Amino acid sequence: MYILATPLGYVMEWIYKFIPSYGWTIILFTVLVRVLMFPLSIKQQKSTARMSAYQPMMQEIQKKWANDKNRMNEEMMKFQQESGFSMTAGCLPMLVNMLVLFGVIYVIYRPLQFLVHVSADVITQITTLATPALEAANVAIKSPYLQNALIGVIQQNPADYTALLGDKLTEVVNFNTMFLGLDLSTMPQWGFSAVALISMIMPVLSIVTMFVSQIITMKASGTSQQMQGSMKVMMWLMPIMFGYFCFTVPIGFSLYYTVSNVLMLAQSLILKKIYDPEKMKEQIEQELAEKRAAKKKKKQVTVKAETGETVTKDVTESELARIRLAKAREMDEERYRD
Repeated sequence: MYILATPLGYVMEWIYKFIPSYGWTIILFTVLVRVLMFPLSIKQQKSTARMSAYQPMMQEIQKKWANDKNRMNEEMMKFQQESGFSMTAGCLPMLVNMLVLFGVIYVIYRPLQFLVHVSADVITQITTLATPALEAANVAIKSPYLQNALIGVIQQNPADYTALLGDKLTEVVNFNTMFLGLDLSTMPQWGFSAVALISMIMPVLSIVTMFVSQIITMKASGTSQQMQGSMKVMMWLMPIMFGYFCFTVPIGFSLYYTVSNVLMLAQSLILKKIYDPEKMKEQIEQELAEKRAAKKKKKQVTVKAETGETVTKDVTESELARIRLAKAREMDEERYRD
């Protein structure tokens, strides 16, 4: 899942060189990601808006043929072919978003590896040398927070790591993780002390912004009124799950997630202007009406009657399909008669 961690790390490093602040690097990186993904988001909004318009029609088919599953499946396939509806049309943007999300998690978990580009072997040697300091700070060697803790240990005693880091030592020592009074490389703390309360600001903001963003996004895409049962439960469970997750990773991720949610909220309002679900529904109903009218519209075709005479008939699209099918069966019977 961390396939994008390496390229994302290089992008964040490039931003950091212009603005040597870990916090502003995360914010600008998040903006850049959202801008680059905007064309995909437009495609997803279009797919979601169309799905929202199709949903009542599909529910009507399911209700009409509730006692005949085979007929229901036939009617659903017929509807999908007629409308061009696809359940997977909006999946690509969601997949890309998840890949980027997990890539960012790995970058924030392992800044020495993906931002400063220290090799795995050197990190192992630094860990061995820093073991006493890590134990004193109650940081486990296998903790995902390890590399963030190592930065703090190195900054306290840089001379001890000169031989291992070489030219990279200056980058680690000058790595600025402070943002608005928060050390983004530290984990959120539970408690009522001033330090603990300050450290919980970003995780709490990430939960609040995700709730608001989800509600606005659902309304903008037209899916909020159609959510039922387990889907509504998932809508409320997801922010809680991600909120809990934000308390188990360095604060830098909560900053990324908070900014991402705010940008997504603004993006949803813009996308609603581009593809409004209500207008999309009217457009789809008109398209389907035109397609059905075209099918009923009669065409002139020349066919051979049973008497052998060639006659011209006015037929609908469905009647033409039956004539073609009958002709194909007749040709097959003639071909394979022997």
